Amino acid sequence: MSREREKDLSGDFYAEVDAYQLVPNLSECLACGKCTGGCPVAALTPSYNPRQIIRDVATGNTDKLLESEEIWRCFWCAGCYMGCPVDIHFPLLMMELRYRAVARNRGLKYILPFKKFALRARQDGLTFVPSPKSRERIMELRRDMGVTPWPEISDKAKEEYAALFDLSGTTAWLEAIEMASAEPVRSTYSEGRITGE
Repeated sequence: MSREREKDLSGDFYAEVDAYQLVPNLSECLACGKCTGGCPVAALTPSYNPRQIIRDVATGNTDKLLESEEIWRCFWCAGCYMGCPVDIHFPLLMMELRYRAVARNRGLKYILPFKKFALRARQDGLTFVPSPKSRERIMELRRDMGVTPWPEISDKAKEEYAALFDLSGTTAWLEAIEMASAEPVRSTYSEGRITGE
């Protein structure tokens, strides 16, 4: 992999990532390591390093960061945020980076499993609909408790829920996502540094 060069860095990447001002204090990062030291992902995957990710956002290492597998490793436990002495909300940074990556068709393999789930939620008006076998078990338990066998959702509520999906552009966005258009995730971090595949 070639060396990082200043001309390849984007000076306005941080402003782009934090367009919603969810992590306006990245420049206050002390690089103390509490985020990395308390992170269960970093404990299991030595290449995962929140400090390096913050550095790459701050320096504008856009391409390498958004092409990295690392931004998909965080599972938003928020341990990093709770331990941060300057209250950097790292999970929100990860969310923003993932949005940017998906806009470049990166990481779609992580999004596609939720496509079917989200479209079914739009149709049924429920954010969680279990498999038929699990649904039968839930209905049995609900009957035993003396409540309706399944949550009753009016047709009007379903229509309104679907309208929210449609008006926000979520339905069109979900339907447009296809693995065929996915760009490969080409780089990963190695002990805090980005390396090629």
